[in-house]
Amino acid sequence: MTKGKRFLIGGVVILAALAYIIYGGMQQALVYFKMPSELRAEEKSLHGKFLRMGGMVVQGSMQKDLQNLIYRFEITDGSTNFPVYFKGVPPDMFVEGKGAVVEGRLGDDGVFQATTIMAKHAEDYSPHADGKNASKSFVPAKETGAK
Repeated sequence: MTKGKRFLIGGVVILAALAYIIYGGMQQALVYFKMPSELRAEEKSLHGKFLRMGGMVVQGSMQKDLQNLIYRFEITDGSTNFPVYFKGVPPDMFVEGKGAVVEGRLGDDGVFQATTIMAKHAEDYSPHADGKNASKSFVPAKETGAK
């Protein structure tokens, strides 16, 4: 085999390895989640598997046991509600009526046993209502008058 063919074969092998590594990294970086109606349709086949479910937290569904850090709520996609159980500290932006993605497993009782809650935030930016420069917006209102 000539030197040029060996170089070409080595280059192809290296490019294929790089393409495989990049493809694998992109697959892990993508965050897929199921909507409650999709999860309800596939419920029997998904028991015990690690899943992500996303939707809106149903208004009035939140039950909190702050002493034991237990949260029970429902997530909806507008057509189907799905009950969720979570034990732990949720993110600050997690409230009723807002979007959330939960990670966990579907229990035998049909309740999603969440291990992680990711609160979705608004993607809109709105400037200060008074139209002033927001460069010092981290300063509390009491302190701004003292300067």
